[in-house]
Amino acid sequence: MLSITLALLASTASLVAAQCSLPSTYSWTSTGALANPKSGWVALKDFTHVPYNGQHLVYATTHDPGSSWGSMNFGLFSDWSNMSSATQTGMTGSTVAPTLLYFAPKDIWVLAYQWGTTAFSYKTSKDPTNANGWSSAQALFSGTISGSSTGCIDQTLIGDSTNMYLFFAGDNGKIYRASMPIGNFPGNFGTTSTVILSDTTNNLFEAVQVYTVAGQNQYLMIVESIGSNGRYFRSFTATSLSGSWTPQATSESAPFAGKANSGATWSNDISHGDLIRNNSDQTMTIDPCNLQLLYQGRATGSGGTYGQLPYRPAILTLKR
Repeated sequence: MLSITLALLASTASLVAAQCSLPSTYSWTSTGALANPKSGWVALKDFTHVPYNGQHLVYATTHDPGSSWGSMNFGLFSDWSNMSSATQTGMTGSTVAPTLLYFAPKDIWVLAYQWGTTAFSYKTSKDPTNANGWSSAQALFSGTISGSSTGCIDQTLIGDSTNMYLFFAGDNGKIYRASMPIGNFPGNFGTTSTVILSDTTNNLFEAVQVYTVAGQNQYLMIVESIGSNGRYFRSFTATSLSGSWTPQATSESAPFAGKANSGATWSNDISHGDLIRNNSDQTMTIDPCNLQLLYQGRATGSGGTYGQLPYRPAILTLKR
């Protein structure tokens, strides 16, 4: 009887442990830089990550020593410590600031990106590991925004049971949203978007990401901001992707992730990246019990033109 009771208690404890809420304040540990760009590139940035057959699959933006942007993927690797030795493959068709997901309803992989023939574009594939096996480009969003020097920038995608949503920034203190019925995806979100957050340019700059929080009726948004001590992320929560967003960890002194709480000593910037997802599908689901952020950082004291800043990948792990 005692053994049965202990087993039940252990089972109950594991179930309780599996149901975590997002913390109200965040504190992280950080790796150092996990990989250097291969010859011909000076920066690796704007990471998007999915789990794939038990391994890590990462796409990223590149920049060369001149003025050219590009994109790449890493060969599959099983542990973050192996990222440095993973093959780096450049893409013949550039997909800058990529978003990678598996669209389960139609059994297709989707890679969305900026700076195509329309504001945002996408390509599809049956094999996401093949950097140069993607389809021709299709329009993802054909609209424009006002009051922005960059135009539409840094898209992300997420779906619920009925709709797919496009969120993006404009380097102008605004976050935008568009939507379509899930049965129409992948496709063009059209030309119309709605401003869902508005603040100073520095407070809502770029690199918006949106996730489903596992085990909670909740969504998490993170947005990259510009602070006095470098780039950092602010966070917001919502109970509906079509609803309003509530500030969560939004100050530079107590951010979602930044110099104040990252634990990183090699980089002041905690910049454009992706929370590590539970699965690869369109729900963009994260486990609040095991939060990790794949981010771009750069050595303290480094400088140069923006494209040539020496960004590298690194991982934050939430302290629990």
